[in-house]
Amino acid sequence: MKSWQKFIASSASVVLASTLLVTYGSEQVKAESSSSKTIKLWVPTGAKSSYKKTVKKFEKDSGYKVKIVESEDPKAQEKIKKDASTAADVFSLPHDQLGQLVESGTIQEVPSKFTKEIKANDTEQAVLGAQYKGKTYGFPFGIESQVLYYNKSKLSAEDLATYETITSKSTFGGTFKQANAYATGPLFLSVGDTLFGKDGEDAKGTNWGNDKGVAVLKWIADQKNNKGFVSLDANNVMSKFGDGSVASFESGPWDYSAAEKAVGKDNLGVAVYPKITIGGESVQQKAFLGVKLYAVNQAPAKGNTKRIAASYKLASYLTNADSQKNQFKTRNIVPANKEVQSSSDVQSNELAKTVIKMGSSSDYTVVMPKLSQMGTFWTESAAILSDAYNGKIKESDYLSKLKQFDKDIAEAK
Repeated sequence: MKSWQKFIASSASVVLASTLLVTYGSEQVKAESSSSKTIKLWVPTGAKSSYKKTVKKFEKDSGYKVKIVESEDPKAQEKIKKDASTAADVFSLPHDQLGQLVESGTIQEVPSKFTKEIKANDTEQAVLGAQYKGKTYGFPFGIESQVLYYNKSKLSAEDLATYETITSKSTFGGTFKQANAYATGPLFLSVGDTLFGKDGEDAKGTNWGNDKGVAVLKWIADQKNNKGFVSLDANNVMSKFGDGSVASFESGPWDYSAAEKAVGKDNLGVAVYPKITIGGESVQQKAFLGVKLYAVNQAPAKGNTKRIAASYKLASYLTNADSQKNQFKTRNIVPANKEVQSSSDVQSNELAKTVIKMGSSSDYTVVMPKLSQMGTFWTESAAILSDAYNGKIKESDYLSKLKQFDKDIAEAK
């Protein structure tokens, strides 16, 4: 090959290599740019379509793209903590996971601008659910509480004022034989005992080992002798409600459709919890309050402050009044927003109105604690509650069992 031909061939190779390098570099920059302008969002299972309009508005306003993925809320903490850097920028979660996520450093405090909006727009109980140790870490978008379901053909609204009237005039069904601590545990809170302290954040603040706690266990054991109490298990609640064996029971919004099917739309009533007499004292029975949240995980942004800011903005969009109205309309999520709660659509819905009343103050509900020790609480308290009803614990041993329970969950990790 002549020298000038070698030169042209050599030059062509250099140009080609340079072109490839520039093209590859350009594509890499585009990919990185695209990635930095995309926010990954985890929404509850079955909720993707309900958020499309909200997300589209956010994309238009912010210039960011959002990748929506459905994810199981109860596994949010587990999945985020496994590898925060590849998880979602914004994700939904039940509020009781908040404490562990904060303690692990996975999520950070919400910027003050949004904190002020949350405090102004959402109910006091919902705001408490979004806080940990006085600071706000999540954006509320819904509340959840158990309610009293009843058959209107067997009980009148006036009969529902007290548990004693309900069980003297008809029947109440409870799962005490295999106790569900979520449903039954709040009886201790009803009499004034605390779970992890007044605010639910003190690991050593449980005080069930006292006379009031003993009175609760006595009351549970005594239900075996109450003619108006029907012992149920998780599998026969609806069948017993449907065949008339049970005129009332307590559960959450998730059971509304099944309850309606069991007794018919016209016969199904929903009410707040009744007053109940324990240890000779009439008290308002309480339930746990759950708060549905969105939170921001800053790790995927890798220090990109604009993407992090956009993620908080997206969380705000997902939980604003318009979005909560839509979530109520499309998914029956009871709103946390005060304005939406007072709307005619919500107030005309008996279930939503009742959940709102239950969640309106500490008179009816206690915000479920967020500490990791709740894992020990569920198993140990359920065992004590069941054993008391089944007669496996002597009455003379109630106090010592409860004191040991207090100690065990205080020492749990």
